[in-house]
Formats: sequence, C-alpha cells, structure tokens
Amino acid sequence: MSVTSLSRWNGGNRDTAVANVKKAKPVLEKLGAGSVRLGQIHTGPHAGQWVTAVTYPDWETLGKAQQALASDATYQKVLADAGAVGPLADRAIIVGIDL
Repeated sequence: MSVTSLSRWNGGNRDTAVANVKKAKPVLEKLGAGSVRLGQIHTGPHAGQWVTAVTYPDWETLGKAQQALASDATYQKVLADAGAVGPLADRAIIVGIDL
C-alpha cells in the first residue's frame, strides 16, 4: 500500500518549478520517497498550476519523512523558494490500493 502526497502550487514557470523539485528530490529520496514527480495541469479550473507527487511505501515512512523535513534546512529553503514564486494551493494524501 503506497501513500502519495499531492501538492498543487499556484504560479511559477517551468524552469523554476523544475529547479525547485530537482533540489528537493534527493532530500525526499534519502528519507524514503520511492518517487518524486512534477507535472503541470493543462485543463480545468487549475490549468497552469503545478503538481508535485511524492510517493512513499507506507504511512510509517511518510510520517518519519515529514518529521525530518520539518527541520531539514535544504528542504525548508526549497519550500521558501517555491512559496515565493507561488503559494501552495492544496495538498492531498492518497492511499493506493493494490489491485
């Protein structure tokens, strides 16, 4: 059962969004993330916004990562840089179902 944290961000251009996620990716992977993805929404009311998807193998790994990220200077800098470009609009946690 995987757990995915989806975050939707307002604003920012492609180069800035990619650069921010590239900085965050090694930190997230070191803390157990199985995948780190970035995408841009192209349809609907949120068109133009960016989405990050970070997948963890289970709730325990997600919880430990969140605790560590709260005090990780590199990650906090990335969040500050991303927030300066455009604020976090939404976050959702999705629990996968193995079929």
